[in-house]
Amino acid sequence: MRSLWKDRIPFVLLFAIKTSVELFQEKLSQTKIQHLQGAQFEVAHLDIHSIFQATMASNSRRSFWLGPGLSSLILQAQQDSIQSIASFIKSLQYAHMTFFFANPLSILLADSIANEQLQDEIYQCIRNLESFRLFAERLLEQDNVDKTRRILNDNTCLHVEVIKGIRRGKETLDTLIGAVECLHSMQADLGLKTTESWSALYIKAMAGELQDSASVRDTLLAIRKLPSDAMASLLDSLGDSIPELTTLNEELRKMVSTTGGTVPLRSEHDTKHESLRTTIVAQKVELSKHSSSLSKQDLAYSKLVNRVNGVLRDYLHQSLVNPQELFLREVLIFDLKSPHRDVFLPKPRYAIERALASPRDYLGCGCCTGAQYGLSASHPATSILYQLYLESGAIVNISDLWSAFYTILGTENADDEDAEQERVLAVFSRALAELKYMGMVKSSRKKADHLAKVLWNGL
Repeated sequence: MRSLWKDRIPFVLLFAIKTSVELFQEKLSQTKIQHLQGAQFEVAHLDIHSIFQATMASNSRRSFWLGPGLSSLILQAQQDSIQSIASFIKSLQYAHMTFFFANPLSILLADSIANEQLQDEIYQCIRNLESFRLFAERLLEQDNVDKTRRILNDNTCLHVEVIKGIRRGKETLDTLIGAVECLHSMQADLGLKTTESWSALYIKAMAGELQDSASVRDTLLAIRKLPSDAMASLLDSLGDSIPELTTLNEELRKMVSTTGGTVPLRSEHDTKHESLRTTIVAQKVELSKHSSSLSKQDLAYSKLVNRVNGVLRDYLHQSLVNPQELFLREVLIFDLKSPHRDVFLPKPRYAIERALASPRDYLGCGCCTGAQYGLSASHPATSILYQLYLESGAIVNISDLWSAFYTILGTENADDEDAEQERVLAVFSRALAELKYMGMVKSSRKKADHLAKVLWNGL
């Protein structure tokens, strides 16, 4: 089978050579150099995080979001095997297309849908969701038994709750993405040593792991140490997203104007207000931190910094909720990895084994359609030998393999048996060579007339 496609599938080997062209030529002989075709090119930097951010950023027209599992799969696949920008965009487009084709509940995201337009099966699917079960349990915990009974038995009542849940879920997720953008912007302005990409923050937020993460704590701690000039630029960038900071920004500007603005104000949390004091007690050296006294302006600025820190902490805590606890999260968040994995993460070994075991699925010819199961002389020779290969043990006798192969492919009562055996033997040798080429068998060191199996089906 390999010989049928050898002249149609081009193979390109790409080597990363970390040396100069002159030194590389010295290492190779002239005969080998004549067979090489080299080309100099530069690898373009692919910023997949910017593309992912532009795709998943906050948008009023967005109807659903990618889940943490699928997002990690798409980004990890891009890092493991570097692809072009077009391939990465196609993977994101395929994820959006799969959501509408593989999720019948996506009809609930329509702008306006009446109760009569939904089938009874749609309501049964909703009642089987895990988020619906959690929603019903919360109603029972609130002693709201009547409402729980109505949404279980009345489709009209359930339709009302679904419309409310979709609207609230979209608002919650849109606020969450806005908080992710604010956190990423703050980390970029602060210049922290350890910053995370927007994609990493998005995945953590969608998994419900960002609210109490180290990224939030480190960012808030760094904000408490900012001088007044850096704090002013930070408040300017966040004023549109968090309106409460606009008032604090005006107070900061008035405070800086009263001091003249020549030297920036520093808070009590700034490390420049701390100094190390060395004392010797009982012939032992002890180090202790000593805080210098603050001026009235610095004390006032410290109180303002604490208020800013409190506003940001409350905003992030209220916005970075756990999306996995939302009602109808299965409709709003698409996190099904199997369709994307089957298309963009190929399994060549599985495909080869399936092609050899079921050649009818790939050839589509009439001779193989009738013989769907078992061995048949109409199958390709390599496929027949592969079926016999699966039925054998770890060590295969070539003579037994040949006898079984000839029984299937040979012609009974042939006029010239010697010519028939030569014909089948040539086909057998070719099929066996292809199995060796694919790395399934090798010559046994223990017995010269035996073969050793290298691969087992499914392992």
